[in-house]
Amino acid sequence: MELFLHQVLAGIATGGIYACMALAIVMIYQAIDHLNFAQGEMAMFSTFIAWQLIQWEVPYWAAFFLTLAISFAGGYLIERIILKPIQNAPILSQLVAFIALYSILNSSAGEIWDFNIKTFPSPFELLRML
Repeated sequence: MELFLHQVLAGIATGGIYACMALAIVMIYQAIDHLNFAQGEMAMFSTFIAWQLIQWEVPYWAAFFLTLAISFAGGYLIERIILKPIQNAPILSQLVAFIALYSILNSSAGEIWDFNIKTFPSPFELLRML
């Protein structure tokens, strides 16, 4: 029974992740009228920036807000450099542009931070110590 309950909860958790990704795709499509296949890579790149700041011993919450600012600036540049020029382009051109952005971000992150799995610290480690 315990194994069954574990499998059910794992399935619900996995389904929740898929639902969040689908919701993100729909929200981004509704906001910009483009299918941005690079949204996960953009989030991954932001997470690596936060991880790097923490490795440089920037306090967790300072790294969090600094990452927000850096990601906002990066998103603004992507919007101006990629989204604006392809706004009225054929749909296939838009898809190719976002798949290229996906590849560029993925390869850049691998080149900068390596392709190995890294651990990310919890913001609540101090609460566990109390």
